[in-house]
Amino acid sequence: MRRLPIFFLLDVSESMVGQPLNAVEEGMKRIITSLRQDPSALETAYISIIAFAGKAKVLSPLTDIISFYPPKLPIGGGTSLGLGLITLMREIDEKVVLKSSTQQRDWKPLVFLITDGKPTDNTNEAVREWKENYASKATMVAITLGDYANVSILKQLTPHVLLYEGSNDDDFKRFFDWISASVQSHSQAIEQNRGDKTGIDLQKMGTILKEISDEKSSNDTPNIDNNTVVLTGRCQGNKQPYLIKYEKAITELVLQKYVTGRNYKLNGCYPITDEYFEWSTKESNHEINISQLDGFPSCPYCANTSALASCGFCKKNMCISGESVAICPWCNKKNNFIFTDEDFSIQRGKG
Repeated sequence: MRRLPIFFLLDVSESMVGQPLNAVEEGMKRIITSLRQDPSALETAYISIIAFAGKAKVLSPLTDIISFYPPKLPIGGGTSLGLGLITLMREIDEKVVLKSSTQQRDWKPLVFLITDGKPTDNTNEAVREWKENYASKATMVAITLGDYANVSILKQLTPHVLLYEGSNDDDFKRFFDWISASVQSHSQAIEQNRGDKTGIDLQKMGTILKEISDEKSSNDTPNIDNNTVVLTGRCQGNKQPYLIKYEKAITELVLQKYVTGRNYKLNGCYPITDEYFEWSTKESNHEINISQLDGFPSCPYCANTSALASCGFCKKNMCISGESVAICPWCNKKNNFIFTDEDFSIQRGKG
């Protein structure tokens, strides 16, 4: 039986921290569970997962459905879509058999690209290579989680660019059920000798996905996603890292906050591991004024009431319990923290 290669190119940038990343992890498990119940998919489908943040890496090479187990997804700073595309193209070169006189050829691969933001690397060469050498060899569907992805770049990769409009866990389940159904439909068509002529049925997306026809572009700061602000900190107690995530305010309440300058509303504070730094680009030199942030979280590890205190020496973030003397968990320098009404700028990630 000829293989149907299915690649998931997943954005695991820091803006995905929290519910979006958890939902994607659970969604991948849901897809595999569903495909294992379909005889056609069991016969033909092979799954691969490629993740990209500050770097890109194959988390799971092409594996049959029975043997495949969804990996734990990392998190990192940066949205290096260009590196993700290059990694995808090299995997297609090395793992997919499209032409051969000595072995059975694979079916045309399916690629599901899922992202929530704009690239922070230069994508020009990767996009050009995909358009010239791979767009005709694979069927790609690009799915944006929210309104902030760079649609103009995605439209250069594929005509199938979809906007996910769900708002809760049930919507995410329906979204991944649609992906499962698309793969099953493709596998069944192959078994019925209709082969690569089927593609993806965009008529069955339901109400949580919408095809995007326009090519919106962004004039935001180059190499940074201005739709999300993510700050990295460490616990003063156990020295473990965490991410503080703010999102561009989009509710009616926010109209008033824009007037006052607080453009980003607190989403949450999330514990992470040091693996985050391995998946991140070099340290961002971008800053944001604290006056633009609405809400200040407590530490996710200890009882300290503020997770957002800036070291006077290394300028990195840490947690504190209040006005006190504290040792920075980054540089081990002693700080005397006092509360102030003055505005100041702090380091932020690329998103």
